[in-house]
Amino acid sequence: MPKVSIITPVYNGERFLERYFNMVLAFTYKNLELIIVNDASTDRTDEIIEQNRQRIVENGIELKYIKLVNNEGPAGALNHGLLEVTGEYLSWHDVDDIYYPECISKSLEICLKNPEIKTVFSKFAIVNEENLDKILAEKPKRGFKHKNMLWDYIWEKNIILTPMRFVETKALFSVLKDRSIYISRGGQNWQLLMPITYVYKWGYVDEVLSKYMIRKNSHSHVVDYGRHFKMHEDILLNTIERMDIPKTKKLFYQNAVRFKYLIKRINKLFRISINFKTRTLFIIILGHSFSRRFQ
Repeated sequence: MPKVSIITPVYNGERFLERYFNMVLAFTYKNLELIIVNDASTDRTDEIIEQNRQRIVENGIELKYIKLVNNEGPAGALNHGLLEVTGEYLSWHDVDDIYYPECISKSLEICLKNPEIKTVFSKFAIVNEENLDKILAEKPKRGFKHKNMLWDYIWEKNIILTPMRFVETKALFSVLKDRSIYISRGGQNWQLLMPITYVYKWGYVDEVLSKYMIRKNSHSHVVDYGRHFKMHEDILLNTIERMDIPKTKKLFYQNAVRFKYLIKRINKLFRISINFKTRTLFIIILGHSFSRRFQ
């Protein structure tokens, strides 16, 4: 049976590590290489990992533990983990999300039955940190179909940013230069999935295999829109630049990215809305609102 590597970056994850280790031990697929990257945590992350090392190893799971001196963010931590991967297949997990026992086995089954498939997506549920059993929504709602995955990533159309990501390692490294992604404070899933889905076929498990947990203090929910737009634009432009595609197509996709974020910035600066019940026109310019009633 092929080995599956799992990369898990951790920064101040003491609240979630015990639960995460319990989930890994509950996976129905056992030939695993667990690569944990401690991104210079300042809490008890290191202590908890060391306390769980023995039971992980005793259950037949290979454990590689990397401790970073300086905080490098999720992309930087992933880059360190990518260099240590030896499994034929790869998944990367966030320590605070929920993973079902069969998430690895069902993803792997798709690849083994269909060798042309190099990436597997799956449905996931959204929950709040205050009640992990209450499912707020399941995504995607209406299936998962794409004619041009790269184009849909650029425009964020029907894209699954699921906690459960699964790829064939050889295929990923064939499209990922130097086993690394562009260093940023987010967007690492785009950077890993865009190149491989552009070249290879993907599969889909129409079953919830993971839960995404919404946290109040998560950096992804505290948004400075100016910096947010700039960061995501840079991620997309750099990811496309690193991809092995014809220059004309590369320029086309990069210009589409620039156009997308130009429109987003304009929409944030200048917005118009109409309330027909009160017959009021609202205009927002640079954060200042103006209203006027009409007949």
